[in-house]
Amino acid sequence: MDRERQEPTFTTPDLTDMKFRHERTRQAVRSEAPSPWTYIAVSAALLIVIAMGLIEWNARRQAAAITRELTRPMTKEEQASFDAEMARSEKEDQEIIREHRRYIDNPITLNPQRLPLEPAPLRDGERCIQGRRFQRIDGGWRDRPLEPC
Repeated sequence: MDRERQEPTFTTPDLTDMKFRHERTRQAVRSEAPSPWTYIAVSAALLIVIAMGLIEWNARRQAAAITRELTRPMTKEEQASFDAEMARSEKEDQEIIREHRRYIDNPITLNPQRLPLEPAPLRDGERCIQGRRFQRIDGGWRDRPLEPC
């Protein structure tokens, strides 16, 4: 059994004929045309951005116009109308204040039917303090302003 062991020998391989799989897939992807959905998506996004820009521009333009209108000085006619309206409003406010003050000062005088001819006598659980009637309730006293004593 005389066998001699032989070692494998390698020469420098010629790689020019060798093709790799990933190079083929790259070439295949590069050669395909982009999908029409890509163009549609990009176009839709672009249209949305343009529409938003136009809306914003219009809003700013309208706000500037309103600001110019509000900050311009009044004409003499507008000033006279404004002053007359303010005077009328002030007169109405003074009348409302007078009515409320009259009620606060003496609420009975607004409704003469409720004026008692003679004060009613004090009932059980009632007290008269400085001409005002108070009724005893749980935890304190209740003022009865429409029933003087």
